[in-house]
Amino acid sequence: MPATSTISKQSFDVQTANILREMIVTGSLEAGSRLTEAKLTEQFHVSRGTIRAALQKLHNEGLVSQVPYTGWHVIAIDAQDAWELHNLRRVLDGLAARLTAERIEPEGAKRLEVAYQHLCKTCEDGDPKDIANADFELHKLIVLLSGHRRLQEHYKLTEQQIRVFIASCDSEFSDYKNIGQRHAPLVQAILAGDADAAERLAKEHNATQGDALISSLRQTETPK
Repeated sequence: MPATSTISKQSFDVQTANILREMIVTGSLEAGSRLTEAKLTEQFHVSRGTIRAALQKLHNEGLVSQVPYTGWHVIAIDAQDAWELHNLRRVLDGLAARLTAERIEPEGAKRLEVAYQHLCKTCEDGDPKDIANADFELHKLIVLLSGHRRLQEHYKLTEQQIRVFIASCDSEFSDYKNIGQRHAPLVQAILAGDADAAERLAKEHNATQGDALISSLRQTETPK
């Protein structure tokens, strides 16, 4: 864990959850690592009840699990998790890309271009954590621009798990600079208003990333 952090005097459990969430999705807290309430209480200088409430929030988001008699653990995505998130993303991102392409307006197009350029810039800088965040924010923006509230609500249910999934997928590619370029056809299709191409490219993009991660995880897992 990083050096001791102190939480400000407002919304203790929310702020603690926010810090822990970022530590998990960026990999600062390793997948599978054990989280003890006593140690976190000492680290963040808050009550054990606050830590427990924060961990419960993260549990509801699917980022930590509670194991009887052993405590809390950071989730570790296995091949089954990756397969489920991969297929879920294909459906959600495919629909979001189609709807956004159908209704894209100048303001939305500008926001999409800015998000894409930001991703490309972070790829040039080469920081894996920043790349994963920019990657996620681009896809989240496409969902937002779809204008479909229920789609946005479903996306939000697994939003943090999707962040972990995207970071895991990006880690499968040694050449980070190409991650931004791989999004170019999708962004161009949306900006051109080509709904069919946008949906197809969104699904293909997810298939390429997801298949690579699933294959890697299956190779490292011990047969049951």
